[in-house]
Amino acid sequence: MRRHDDFEDDGRTIADMSDIAPAPTLRPHRRKAAAPPEPGTDRPWEQPPEWTPKEKLWAVLGVMKATLLIAGAYLVGLGVLLAVLFLLWRY
Repeated sequence: MRRHDDFEDDGRTIADMSDIAPAPTLRPHRRKAAAPPEPGTDRPWEQPPEWTPKEKLWAVLGVMKATLLIAGAYLVGLGVLLAVLFLLWRY
């Protein structure tokens, strides 16, 4: 077994962990959110764009199209599954 050298603390702080408390395992709690920064002053390039009513309509229609496409795929899969199960059940 290798003998370890004595630990010598040089006093540097890699990451300040003094504000971190242990996490509860049985009853987790939500931390209070810090006050959000004022809009428009922190990162103006990340602010949501102002959309025209026509752009909002096309965005909503796009979301509905994607949702219906996914729901249709699930319904087709369910129909195929039921057809296979009914064919197996018949014999």
